Amino acid sequence: LVKLSYSIWWSFKCMAVLDRWQDRGCGMRRQAWVCMLCLSTVMCMQQDPALQVDPQARDALHRTTSEKFGEIAPALGPFNHSIPLHSTPHGKHYMVDVQLGYNSNSSIAQTARLIVDTGSGDIVIFGNVECSKDSGKYNHLVGGLPCYDYQKSKSFKFNVEGLGQRVNHECQYDQPGHPGAYCKEALLIDGYKAEAMCELAWEDVQLEDLASSSSSGFHPIRTDICIVNDTSTELYKLRYWNNTQGTLGLFYHVCDPGQGESKCETPFPPLLSSWPSWMPRIFSLDLNAPQVESWMYLGAPAGGWKDMEWSETQPIAIVAASSSYNLRYAFHSLEIFHLQVCGVDLFDNFSSHWTAMVDTGAACLSLPQELFDMVLSWTPALHCVPELVPKFDFTDCANSACTESKNLTICYLGEGSGEEDLPVLSFRMSEEGPLLYLPLSSLMINDRPSGKPRVCLNPTDSIAMYRTEQIKDLLYFPKISFGTLALRNLFTSFDMQAMSVGMKNKIVFDPSTYSEIGKCSVPVTCQGAQTYYAPMNTCLDPDCEQFYFHELDQETKTCRLNNAFLVSCILVLLSFSVAEVALSEIYETLSRKLMRNYASSM
Repeated sequence: LVKLSYSIWWSFKCMAVLDRWQDRGCGMRRQAWVCMLCLSTVMCMQQDPALQVDPQARDALHRTTSEKFGEIAPALGPFNHSIPLHSTPHGKHYMVDVQLGYNSNSSIAQTARLIVDTGSGDIVIFGNVECSKDSGKYNHLVGGLPCYDYQKSKSFKFNVEGLGQRVNHECQYDQPGHPGAYCKEALLIDGYKAEAMCELAWEDVQLEDLASSSSSGFHPIRTDICIVNDTSTELYKLRYWNNTQGTLGLFYHVCDPGQGESKCETPFPPLLSSWPSWMPRIFSLDLNAPQVESWMYLGAPAGGWKDMEWSETQPIAIVAASSSYNLRYAFHSLEIFHLQVCGVDLFDNFSSHWTAMVDTGAACLSLPQELFDMVLSWTPALHCVPELVPKFDFTDCANSACTESKNLTICYLGEGSGEEDLPVLSFRMSEEGPLLYLPLSSLMINDRPSGKPRVCLNPTDSIAMYRTEQIKDLLYFPKISFGTLALRNLFTSFDMQAMSVGMKNKIVFDPSTYSEIGKCSVPVTCQGAQTYYAPMNTCLDPDCEQFYFHELDQETKTCRLNNAFLVSCILVLLSFSVAEVALSEIYETLSRKLMRNYASSM
C-alpha cells in the first residue's frame, strides 16, 4: 500500500511537470496522467509480491468456482494458532512437522514430517535404518528432512515392557536385535492395507511450529511412539507411507495404557495435551489441492464459529469409556442426515440417518456397499471395475490358503465422460440443518500405476454382512468415511472435549439448482404393479408371493394365478367330475340290482 501511494504521488509530480511543459489543453494532460497512473500501479505490483495473485492459486480458484457453479463462503476469523500442512505429491495425504527430542550439549532435536491421521491413534516414525531402503519409487526423505535417528536423542528410551501402547498389536518381546517391544502397525486405508513392524519407545514430542511458542504455554510431552526400522517387510506393503516419514494419530484416546513414563490424557491424543490450559481443545483442518496452501488451526476463531455445523457427542465415545466395553479408542464420528445425489435422498426407506467418520489417513469417500451402489445408479459418468495390481496393491486374502488376494473396486470416468459430468453430493448434520456439499469432482486423483485418473470413491462392507454375522461391536458397523479429498470443500473442526465434529462449506451452491450439476441417470419407467425405488433408480417387482397361488407375470409385471394352481384346479375339477360319474353309475347299478331282487322275492 505504501509503494502504491508513493507511485501515485510520483504520478502527480510528473503531471505538474507536464502542465508546465505543455499547453495543448487538459485533454492531453488527462490522458498522460491516466497512462502514468496505470504504469506506476503496474510497476508497483510487479515490485511487491504481496499485491500479486499466485497464478496457480488463481487458476485453482477459477476452476473451483466455474466448474462447480458455487460461491466462495466467508472464511472464519483468525485462530489461536495456525500451522502449515504439507501435501504429498498426489495430494492424498497432508503432513505436519513434529519435533522429536530436545537440543542440548549431547542431544539434537529432530523433525519428522508425519501424516495427520484422524483415523488412528499411534505416532509412527520411520527411522534412519528404514531410510536406507529408499529408492526412486519409495522415499521417506521429504522436505529436505533426514529420517529420525534415535541415537542422537537423549530423551529417547526403548519401551521394553510395552507399556502405554495404543492400538499396536501382535507385539513380541525379547526379540534379537530389537531392544523395544516389537509390534505390528496394521492399517486399512481406502480398501487396501498398510503394514509395518515397529519398536515401541518413549520420546519427547511437540509440533514443530509450536516449539518456538513456549512463552505462550506450549510444551513438549513425553509419550509413546513406534519406530519403524523394518528391513524385512516388502516395500509395496509400506507404500501408504511413501513420501512421508510416518503417522501422527489424532483420534480419541479412551484408554488406560498402564504405568510407565506416559500418561493417557483421556480423551486427548498426547500432542493436544501439550497445549496451554486456556486454549480450547479444538483443532481444525483446511485441506486444499496441492497448489493451494493447507492449514491446521488450533483453538477457536476470534470471530466465533458462525455457520459451522456441529455434531452431537457420539454414543460410541461414551460407551467406550466404560470398562465393561473394553474399547481403548474412538473415531471422530458424526451422524449425517439426508445424503442426496441428483436430488434423490439415498436414505429414503432405508434409515433416517447414518454414522460417518472423518479419516484423514485415507483419501477417498468410502460408502457401505449398498450406498455405493446407489451413487453408481445415479452417476452414469462412473465406470467402476475390480482391479488388483500385484506388488502394488496389498489387500486381504481371498481364500484360506492365501494364494489369491481380494480385488479393489476402482472407479474411473466412463468413455466420453469428464469431471464436469460428475454430480454434487449433499448431506445435513441434523434433520433440519443446512446443506453441506461434496462435489464428486473433488475426488479425482491420479495415483494408479496405469497413470489413468480415477474417482476416489470406495465401497466398504455391506450392511447385510453386519446383520447376518451379528457383529455386536459398534466399532465395526459399516460407516461412511470422509477422506482428505472428500474434505476439500469442507472446513472441518474436531472438539476433543465435546467429542464432536464440526463442518462448514467452503463453496456454497444454490440449494434449488445444485442437483442439476453434472449428468444424472434418467429415472426408469415402471410398468404394471411395479413400484419405483428412487435411491437405486430401479423398479421393484410386486411381491406376489404374499398372495396365495400367485406369481409374477414377467411381461406385464403384475401378479397372476400361477400355472401350477390352475392345473391343480383343473385336475381337482376333473377328479370331482369323474367321481360324480362313477358314483352315479354305481348308484344306478345298485338300484337296478335292488329292483331285481325285490321283483324275484315277490
